[in-house]
Amino acid sequence: MTAGQQFVKWLKPVGCGIFLLVFVLFFVMCFTAKAPVEGYTVPHDSQYYAEHLDELETELETNLFPKLDGIEDCYIFGDKLTIIIDDESFAESSEAITHYYGENLFIIKKE
Repeated sequence: MTAGQQFVKWLKPVGCGIFLLVFVLFFVMCFTAKAPVEGYTVPHDSQYYAEHLDELETELETNLFPKLDGIEDCYIFGDKLTIIIDDESFAESSEAITHYYGENLFIIKKE
C-alpha cells in the first residue's frame, strides 16, 4: 500500500466525521438564528417601498430606528433613502436595516 492510499484510507472516517459535524452545526445555526431586531416585522416588501420612499422613511423613523443605536439622520435623496449612522454603531445598525429591506433602497453613510 502506498503512502497516498494509506492517507486516503485514514481520511475516509475522519472526513465523514468532519462532514457530519459541519452538517449538524449548519442546521443548528439555521434553526436558532435570531432576527437582528426582536419583534420587528416589515409591513411591505422592498418593491413597494421603492415606489413609496416617504412611507419607508416614516416606517423606519417610527418603528425600526428607535430599536437601533447610532442613527443620526434619515432623508430622501433622489430615488434612495440616505441614512447617516455614527461610526461606533455603523456595522450593526446598517446590517439590521439591510436585513429587512433591500440594499438598493438606501445610501448608508458613516457620520
